[in-house]
Amino acid sequence: MFRKILENGNLQVTIPITFRTISARHKMLTPGTVIDGTEPLALALARAFRWQKYIDEGKFKNITELAKAIGQDKGVVASIMRLRLLSPAIVHRIVTGNIPRTLNLANLKTAFPDLWSEQVAGYGFSVSLCRCNDNHNYDMSPAL
Repeated sequence: MFRKILENGNLQVTIPITFRTISARHKMLTPGTVIDGTEPLALALARAFRWQKYIDEGKFKNITELAKAIGQDKGVVASIMRLRLLSPAIVHRIVTGNIPRTLNLANLKTAFPDLWSEQVAGYGFSVSLCRCNDNHNYDMSPAL
């Protein structure tokens, strides 16, 4: 933050900010702003894994039963649960808040490729940044 007293005696305050759209929401970010885990995309991702855990543990038999229990339409629940199929590289970037401006929940609710390498390339990530192979093995080692 910068302060300056003008000739007329007024105080001019300058705050460096960045405008960014995160998960279809417009945000003003100041230097040092930490994007917390409550963003819609990260929240939807967390729900997807939690809901799958409920089904795996037998708390609910299927998506229809789960949707009734949480008061949501089964189509909404199914589209959120599809987020579990995202590349681990994309999941990591969502959780850390380091995503391209074009990636949002609305984009991810539409059909996306099965192959992780195509997901990474298709959503604007650098393919060299996160090396995924199509056998769904994830290599986090640095590129050589």
